[in-house]
Amino acid sequence: MSNIQSTPNVSFSDRRRTAPDSQGAGDISPWELLRGIWARKELIGIAFVAFMALALVWMATVTPTYTVESRILLSTRTGEVSSFDASTAPTQPDSETVQSEMQVLTSRALIARLIADLKLADDPEFNPSLRRGFMGRFAALLGRRPGVPDEDVMIDRVLGRLNVYQKGTSRVVAIEFTSSGARMAALLANRLAELYIARQIEQKNNLNREATKWLAQQIEDLRGKVQSSEAAVEAFRSESGLFLTNGSTVPQQQLTDLNAQLSVAEADRAETEARLGNARSLVADGNSVNSAAAVLQSPLIQSLRGQEVALRAQIAQMTETYLPSHPKMIEAQANLADLNRQIGKEVDKIIQGLANDARVSAARVASLRASLTRLQSRMGALNQDEVQLRALERDAATNRSLLESFLKRFEEANARAEADARTANANIVSRAQELSEPTFPKKGAVLTLAIVAGLFLALIVSVFAEVFSRGFRTAEQVERITGTPFLGLVPELESRVPGGPAADVLRDSLGIYAEAIRGLQGSVMLARVGNRRARTVLITSAVKDEGKTATAASLARVLAMGGYRTILVDADMRSPSVHLTLGLPEQAGLSELLTGRAAFGHVIRQDFGSYAHIMQAGGILPNPTAALASSQMQWVLKALDQTYDFIIIDSPPVMAAADAQVLTKMTDVTVLVTRWSSTSRRVVTRVLKTLSAASGRRVGILLTRVNLRRYRRYTDSVIEEYPARPGRAA
Repeated sequence: MSNIQSTPNVSFSDRRRTAPDSQGAGDISPWELLRGIWARKELIGIAFVAFMALALVWMATVTPTYTVESRILLSTRTGEVSSFDASTAPTQPDSETVQSEMQVLTSRALIARLIADLKLADDPEFNPSLRRGFMGRFAALLGRRPGVPDEDVMIDRVLGRLNVYQKGTSRVVAIEFTSSGARMAALLANRLAELYIARQIEQKNNLNREATKWLAQQIEDLRGKVQSSEAAVEAFRSESGLFLTNGSTVPQQQLTDLNAQLSVAEADRAETEARLGNARSLVADGNSVNSAAAVLQSPLIQSLRGQEVALRAQIAQMTETYLPSHPKMIEAQANLADLNRQIGKEVDKIIQGLANDARVSAARVASLRASLTRLQSRMGALNQDEVQLRALERDAATNRSLLESFLKRFEEANARAEADARTANANIVSRAQELSEPTFPKKGAVLTLAIVAGLFLALIVSVFAEVFSRGFRTAEQVERITGTPFLGLVPELESRVPGGPAADVLRDSLGIYAEAIRGLQGSVMLARVGNRRARTVLITSAVKDEGKTATAASLARVLAMGGYRTILVDADMRSPSVHLTLGLPEQAGLSELLTGRAAFGHVIRQDFGSYAHIMQAGGILPNPTAALASSQMQWVLKALDQTYDFIIIDSPPVMAAADAQVLTKMTDVTVLVTRWSSTSRRVVTRVLKTLSAASGRRVGILLTRVNLRRYRRYTDSVIEEYPARPGRAA
């Protein structure tokens, strides 16, 4: 026997993995998922057939409906009195306007008018009180007389079948109505559009009527105001004397004339004083005054200047001939002096005339200023009257302008009201047509959808069933998820065999079940502990009812049938079942051996059907785990190891007791029996961690109770019976 205190390297042939592979993080790989879905094709078929049956029943019982559509185009708002005097052209309806009109189309008042117009109260489709059957009897129990319509209920039913929406971003509004009758659907959609347009015309006419009435009243009031304001203007004008002349009052005209005359007079005075000042300046400065403008402009002085020039020329000629004392020279000089005196006198006269002109201009200016001052003092009082007069004139002008505006609007209102009496701001561009085929349900589309949806639903059900499936189904799945060697598959017997699966090994030693146990035998025989073959094998499971006892008994019988000295030890002291599986009477066993109450010869018995030896669990112990963990148990195993080639130990489930954790430290290898497609993967993973924590020795997984028919759907590898040649097996 090996040293059970150490943890030498243990291997199950070449089928081992030290850790899960790269896909171990997930429970199902895509390929396994597809295979799992295919394996559940019956479920897919049942789900699909059930869904199609429901779809067909629904199509047979549902009431067909017809959905039709009429369209209304919203135009600009025209024909209203309030918009006649607008300076800009009417704008097209915006999005808010379209939404508002849609609300009008679905208003309860308009729907009530539609119900009354088409007498929908007599139609059972819209008046539930006319319906017979359970609902009618229930209404009678509530005291409601048959045929009495509930208007709110009818409006709600009509609105429930009505759909009003905007066509894209256009100004077209669609009125969609659904009814069980094709004629009624088209009639309701078209009539609602007509009532909407009639309501617009009615509202427009009412608005124009009220507006013209209001305008007529305002015109009468304004006429009286105009007459009163104009009379007040004329009366005040007569009282104040503010008569108009050339667009202004008489005092204003006089003031304007005086200002103009004063300006001219002041200009004349300035001019004469300037000429006079210039002449006097020349005289005062000793300069010749002959250069003054007034002197130069005098004809007499110009004539005397001409004579002077001629005389001076004559004297100049005479100077060449005569001496200054010559009588002719003296006479000529005397004539020249006389001319100069005459010129001087004329210049003095001119200066005196300038002085007189200056005095006259100053007197005129003073007179005009006095007149202007008197008129300005008078205008102070007249201005107050003029301000009041202008206020009265503004009132009169305002009233007159309002009267003219209202008269113009009144005339336009009458003309437009007559022209637009039958026009609306919307028109029907498309009327609903009576359909020959119902729009719902469309049998072809519904069947296609039902088929697609049924397949999809069936696949979803299958996917969910596969994803949330509990157990392992293939060897690849076991090794990928757990990283633990896979030891084989044990099929579930199709019919109950007397004595159970362990008896089938004896009954049909070459059968498929016996061959599966031989596969486990091969894995056990190839397992190595260091440099030697593994000899002690612990058979356990995660939970109960996984077939561990039947597997242990079958393995012991197969090994014994192969000529190996084999003993089967029932270490499940809580619920022993080896004797039941092998059909042995209950007797003393391992518990008595551990407590020293019996020897090996008293507790070891031979199997009835094979050469295997059996050690039953024996009596009940107060602490089975402590007994199995004792040194006495190690001594028992060592003693058995010296006698037998293989020791098969059946222990309690790992999740039920800690016995398996204790025994796995004392055995060479551990076989974890797992029920195919049943035991939870999480539970198995947790059990493997528990066993690995208890001992570093290798654990292999054996899938039991495999449904061969279902197993073939999950993998390409199959388990089938290998036909043996006729005759008794050797």
